Amino acid sequence: MMITTLNRYVFKAISLGVLLAVAIFLSLDVLIGFISQVNVVGRGDFTLGSALFYTLLTIPHSIYQNFPVSSVVGIMLGLGALAANSELVVMQSSGISRMKVAAIAMSTLVIWLLPMTLMGEYVVPPAKLLAESFRASKLDKDVGLGVNSGVWIRDGNIIFNATPVGNGYDERSKNIVMNNVTVYELDDKLRVVKVSKAEKAIHKDDSWELQNIEVTEFVETGVVTKTIDWQLWPSRIEPEILGITHSRPKNLSIRDIIKYRNFQENKEHIPIKYDIALWSKITYPFLVIATALTGLPFLFGLLRSGGFGQRLLIGIMLGIVFNLVNRALLNMGEVFNMHPALVTLLPSSCIVLISLWVLKRQNR
Repeated sequence: MMITTLNRYVFKAISLGVLLAVAIFLSLDVLIGFISQVNVVGRGDFTLGSALFYTLLTIPHSIYQNFPVSSVVGIMLGLGALAANSELVVMQSSGISRMKVAAIAMSTLVIWLLPMTLMGEYVVPPAKLLAESFRASKLDKDVGLGVNSGVWIRDGNIIFNATPVGNGYDERSKNIVMNNVTVYELDDKLRVVKVSKAEKAIHKDDSWELQNIEVTEFVETGVVTKTIDWQLWPSRIEPEILGITHSRPKNLSIRDIIKYRNFQENKEHIPIKYDIALWSKITYPFLVIATALTGLPFLFGLLRSGGFGQRLLIGIMLGIVFNLVNRALLNMGEVFNMHPALVTLLPSSCIVLISLWVLKRQNR
């Protein structure tokens, strides 16, 4: 009964700290994001209301991205309040070890990670895609999902390039209209053998209806050009795949990344950034736990000496620095084509082992 009551008490303290930390970081992120969008007000149809709507759509992404830092700040605030009132000392004097308190703190985060993981999988990706599509359509009313050169995607020996019309596509009905469509057909040596340029393409029932097409074929005797009014082109390239390829891999869900990997028959054509994004999504809970653990040795260190504010600040800053280093490693992994495990799993594992070793030494 005592342990159950203790678990609830510590859970409540940490949860309040996490909620406060999430609110603080979210407020800062929303303010900075809104100010950055105000700077482009006046371009195209982008108004102050557009800036506000775009910022609101990015709130789930902001909460999810900053939760590792929010977790360490929340634990430091929650347990720090208990330590300031000497409640942690009372717990230890009654036989509750520091490792036990740390285990309760991590269990609390695991409970919080369930809704956060679900939000990162089902809420963040569509909200982020809608935000970027809405912003692009307002800045350039003739462009939706694509900007400048539109959407590019490769399917075997076919390269598809087009500009979406409007504000995106209707994923439920699988309908999408594309302008300025260009289909490049390659041979086995990756040489262009045929180029088809269509004024418009409409996706219907696993096929594309191409309209007003100019076909250029490269043959041994030269170049042959012909014009076709209408043609039905069967293709595995669906509207959902177009949305996936337009989004940044780190903004995709695990389901979307796997769907994209399954779409690519030749796995060598998949950029490393998709693998890194997949690993970072899967190891996200581990990253949160590792970040939170960085602050606990500093928190328990204050039980032997004073300087609560100083140690609290150090623990929080350490968690923030670790999170920033993790983001930098992900970018380095994409640039230098590093194995995803080296930039996602290895840093967190090292932090967990070091933090547990320090906590174990402090527990003696």
